[in-house]
Amino acid sequence: MKKSIGIASALILALAPLTAASAAGVTKSQIASAIAAKGYNVADENAKMLSVAVGEHRVVIAVDGSDADVSYMTFLNDVRLGDGGHKFLSKFNSEVKFGRAYVDRDGDVVIQMDRNASGGVTLGNIESDFEVFLLLISKFLSDYEAQGSV
Repeated sequence: MKKSIGIASALILALAPLTAASAAGVTKSQIASAIAAKGYNVADENAKMLSVAVGEHRVVIAVDGSDADVSYMTFLNDVRLGDGGHKFLSKFNSEVKFGRAYVDRDGDVVIQMDRNASGGVTLGNIESDFEVFLLLISKFLSDYEAQGSV
């Protein structure tokens, strides 16, 4: 009997972190409320996307269910990469491990960051990720301006 209780206790302790993480899902409306509470203008784009006005930028937050990835994207339509653009993007992407910059089909520079939320995610994670994403945009623009004409 003691052996069974010991095995059951060990199993519960081993799975406790997994149980807490998978139960920590958030909805798109909770995300919208949390971001709006920080003073940002949030708009509902469609069933899976929010749009957040941040200064002159628009950040798209895509949520594909409470147990899937959360993506943050912004399109930098005013940024034009010249001949050195590939080298600049490559250097930026090698320095930033939690996001990426690329040129989309329309020729616009896109900054994107994803959170793997398959095990669950908390509202605090989303709020923190959003702030980190804003810093990522600032870093990209700062690096771009420091390069001069890329």
